[in-house]
Amino acid sequence: MKYIYAAFLLPLTLQAAVAMGQKPFTEGTITYKIKLQTPDQKVFAGTYTFTIKDVQIRKELKLDNGYSDIQLLNCSAASVYSLQNRDGKKFAIQLSMSDMQRNQQQYTGFSTNNEQPDKTNIAGYAVQKANVSYKNGGNADVYYTREWKPTQTITFERFPDAKFLPLNFSYKDDKGMSMQFVAEQVAAGPVESAMFRIPGDYKMISNEEYKKLCK
Repeated sequence: MKYIYAAFLLPLTLQAAVAMGQKPFTEGTITYKIKLQTPDQKVFAGTYTFTIKDVQIRKELKLDNGYSDIQLLNCSAASVYSLQNRDGKKFAIQLSMSDMQRNQQQYTGFSTNNEQPDKTNIAGYAVQKANVSYKNGGNADVYYTREWKPTQTITFERFPDAKFLPLNFSYKDDKGMSMQFVAEQVAAGPVESAMFRIPGDYKMISNEEYKKLCK
């Protein structure tokens, strides 16, 4: 019986060791190389950078064709702004954090299956590979490291409350646009608070006001 007990206890002990060894990613930057494919098969390349400082997150998308979008999230204040440049005019568009959280609900409670070490080295990290299954029937492959984990649920839309840092993953949205992310750099360290402020030359407007401008 003691051998059966030991065999049962070992996986739990290993899981506990992994959890204790994890570090919350509370400050630093994570940069991904991305490939974006539109529903009409146009392909664009660029970078997607997460800059994190405690409850503040800056998500910056830059494509090689010159398009850029920056989101500034404050998880404590439940605020989110999108910084966009339209026809030479700069706007800080107020978005709804509650809408973002509502959209993320379909990905909560995901499970990871077929976890196994992979020979791939991504951004300097040895990785694990697993298949993620969602309650809505969707699934996706992900390569990740368990050395780090995000501290805010909203950090990665498809991996809420993840106990790992995703390094290679892809997904398709409900409009048929697909994006592939491959981590290029993971750099933990101090980040300037100014990164999360709305620049003075941006006009703050609501999302409804912005939609009217785009007509």
